[in-house]
This record gives sequence, C-alpha cells and structure tokens, in this order.
Amino acid sequence: MRYQQGMVTILAIFTLLTGLGSYAKEPIAGGDLVFATAFPVQTLDPHLALDNSSIQVSKAIYQTLVKYSTEDETIQPCLASSWQANKQGKEWTFHLREGIRFHDGAPFNADAVIFSFERQLNPNHPYYEEKCFYGRYLFGRIIDKLQAVDEYTVKFTLKSTYVPFLYSLVSPAAMIVSPKAVKEYGKNFYQHPAGTGPFKLLDWGGDGEVVLERYEDYWGEKAHLNSLVFRPIPQEDFMIQALRKRKIQGAEFESSAGIKLAAESANQLKLVEIPHLEVVYLALNMRKTPLNRLKIREALYRAIDKEKLQRMFYPEKAVIARSLIPPTLWGYNPDLSEYELNPKRSRQLLKEAKVEGLTINLWIPEIPTSHLPDPEGMAGQIKEDLAKVGINVQIVKMDWRSYLKGCEKGEHHMTLSGWKADFPDPYDFLYPLLDPQVLRESDNTNWSFYQSSFLHEILQRARQVSDRIERKRLYQVAQKIIKQDIPCIPLVHTRQTLAFSPEVEGISIDYAGAVEFNKMWISKK
Repeated sequence: MRYQQGMVTILAIFTLLTGLGSYAKEPIAGGDLVFATAFPVQTLDPHLALDNSSIQVSKAIYQTLVKYSTEDETIQPCLASSWQANKQGKEWTFHLREGIRFHDGAPFNADAVIFSFERQLNPNHPYYEEKCFYGRYLFGRIIDKLQAVDEYTVKFTLKSTYVPFLYSLVSPAAMIVSPKAVKEYGKNFYQHPAGTGPFKLLDWGGDGEVVLERYEDYWGEKAHLNSLVFRPIPQEDFMIQALRKRKIQGAEFESSAGIKLAAESANQLKLVEIPHLEVVYLALNMRKTPLNRLKIREALYRAIDKEKLQRMFYPEKAVIARSLIPPTLWGYNPDLSEYELNPKRSRQLLKEAKVEGLTINLWIPEIPTSHLPDPEGMAGQIKEDLAKVGINVQIVKMDWRSYLKGCEKGEHHMTLSGWKADFPDPYDFLYPLLDPQVLRESDNTNWSFYQSSFLHEILQRARQVSDRIERKRLYQVAQKIIKQDIPCIPLVHTRQTLAFSPEVEGISIDYAGAVEFNKMWISKK
C-alpha cells in the first residue's frame, strides 16, 4: 500500500546475522520478555491497526484463517484446517478448526469469520466500523459475499477470479475478532481485545506499555513465555543502552543510525536482519511530454547514481533495487539486466532524441516519511545527477495531502515514492503501481501513468491461474516488459534490524517482519 505519514505495513523475511550463546535443545517454559517499540501502540483492534507497533502486538493476540510460511513460501493452515476453490476461482470454501475459543470465552466459528469481515466491508452491518478503510482497500473490490455453510464452514464468493486472494488473507485486516467483545465494548473494543492467539491482554497502562500474558486455553502449542511486555522507547540509543543493561530483551531499529548502533553491539547481542518487501522508486509520468519517449526515460535512468543515493540516504538500511519486486519475494526475476550508470550515454540519448535544455519537475512530500528519510536531500542529489547531462530539475515540495492528490491526477513529471506490499504476492507490487486498469480508480496508484496492454494481459493471467510455477513465470516476464519500457526507476529496497539479548532463544520472524513471540523462550545462563 502507498506509504502514509506514521503508517507502516511491513512484509519481510528474516536472516539471522549473529547467534550468541548456547541454544537450548528444548524450549524452557516461563520467563518474561520486554520488547521495545519505536512508537506507542495506537490500537488493539487489528482492523484499525496501521502502525508497526499496533500490528506487532495484534499478531500476538489475533490470528487469521491461513498463514504464510517463510521457509517454503507457501500458504499454511491456521484457524482454517483446509480450503478449496472452485474451478473458476471465484468461490473459496474454508473448513474451520473446531473447539477454539476467543480470550473472552466466546466460540470461534463461521459466524465470527463473517462478522470480522462484514464489520469492515458492509455499511449495513450493525457493527460496521467506518475507520476500517484498510480492510475495504484490500477486500472491498474483491469480496462479493460471505456465507456460513455450517457452523465450521465459511464460503467467500469473489467478484472475479483472484488467486492472490489466498495470500491477502494473511494481512491484519483478515484477523478474526470476537463478535462478543465488539458488541460489548463497541467503539472501545480497541482497548479490550479478544482474539484466538497465544497471548491475551493483561494491562495497557497510561505510560503506553502493553502487557500480555500467555493464554492458557490456546488451541495450539502454548507460548513458552509467561508474559510479554511492549515498551515504547522513541530514542534508539536508549534502546541499545536498555538492551546492554538487560532492562529489555528485544528492540526494533528502523533508522540507518539505529541499525548502525545495533551493528556496533553485535558482539553483545543477537541481531536479526529483516529485508522489507518494499521498494523506493522514481515514477516517470509517461503522460507528460517528453517523458512519453523511451529514449528520454532511458537517459534519466542512466544518469541517476543509485549507489550514491543508497550510501548517502540509506546507509545500513537498504540494498539497490533492479526491480519493483524485492529479491526476497518469490517471483523476482534474478536475470534482469540493468541500465548501468553512464552519463555519456545519457547525453547521447538526449542528442538522438533532439532534446536540449530540458526542464522537468520532481515532486516530493515536504515532510520525511518512513521510506523517504530525507526527501529534499534525495531530490537534490537526483537534480545534481541530471544536471550533469543537461537536464534541469525543479523540485516541488508539497504537503502530504496535496502530494497524494496531485500524483494521483498526474500533475507531476517525476515523483519520489515508495510502496510496501500488503501481502506476499508479486501481484501486490505490479498491479497497483503499473497496471493501466488502476488509472480508472479514484485512488490511482499508477503514478507513472503507464498503459501497457501487454503488461495488463500478463497480470490478468497471473491473477487467474492457480499453478504457482506458471504464476512465477508470468511475473518474471512482466518484469522484463517493465525493464524495457522504463515507466519508473527502482532505487532501493529497505530493511530493518531487530536486536535481542543473548539469553533469548527460538527467535522467529513471520512473513511481515513481526516477531513470533509464542516460539521464543528465555534460556537459563
């Protein structure tokens, strides 16, 4: 989804960088773990959760029908034990596990599943929540209706064939909440969560600290930890100090400075690197002259020094991008060629296109965001690169709302932006960012105004075919088309770092970069 100020939706795969201490052969029950977050939790209603801290806590409390395995990149059972789709791929039937209860004692069943979706999607539902716009964004144009076949079977009927639907069900918007708790607490449900997960809420203090305890009646393998505390610590240097003094046992680092601090303490801590499923890119508006000409777009691509941008604005935090799809996601094409940095070739292309004294604008948000830590600095460096080949860039700073609305309408020549996938399917990069069909939507996200009918046909096929190998092939073909047409310039894929004290064992990260605390334990030193 498009980045917004203070809004983070992470998709990630983790790599353990260092592993200090001896790993216990068997998990040890008991112990308490304090995890530092950069910002206070805003809500414990998963359908309203948009910030990283709220999502992290929600994932310990709630669950979805299916889950994504980072080991083999497949969808696995969770609250649903099995499922099947009809031949047309429009009807998806899920068979639910029986005997599960929410934290408030209410039974988990098909009615609870339908309630959890309809409170987000159906304006006529008695407990419809207007603020659940994320769920409407993900599912509003996809789901036609829901039906309880019986107490433990639920059927989703889609508006059209949409194979990525199964992957979208791992998002927070697809978490199942207790209808009883929503009805009892109404608008205050966000303070009184009730899910089916391995932890339940014990306390949420005025200092912003959220305390969870192990849910003893959990349907699966119980959590090893007795309690789990989420403590907001905005300053990353304070996080490092607290880790070293063992006042906390884990922390997340998002900024380049924070990641560098964590790396400097690698001999005292366990570090986990999480490549985000995201991309920072430069959209080139092909509806504007002369960016509608391929030679001009190639000249821009060959003039911009990606490596310098990465070093200057994303040290320790990002890798250079060749595609919109990150290399950690299935469907990435490792054989993509790259337009090498070559200002001489750029000038030659401009000469061949008979363009001299070109002036174009570059839109940026006036306030830094999670993906653009220094938008003015980055724009200035791009301006400097393009000036070397004779292109004059006018930087236009906009307030966030004006920036979004203007880019949606195509008032820019170029714009710096970023995208994080809502679920682990390449479709969630290529369709929203480049499919021509998106241009007809009110909240247009195709800021390149790219209108390739060939790409559209490839993506339509990828959303309809169920064979994963064929879908992967289609996405790789799509990336070649995009590389040839240059509707945008992928710049970097960002990442974050988690740090844990040496006594923490069983470290596991889910598809979205969230810690799976139910698998962790504290070793006895």
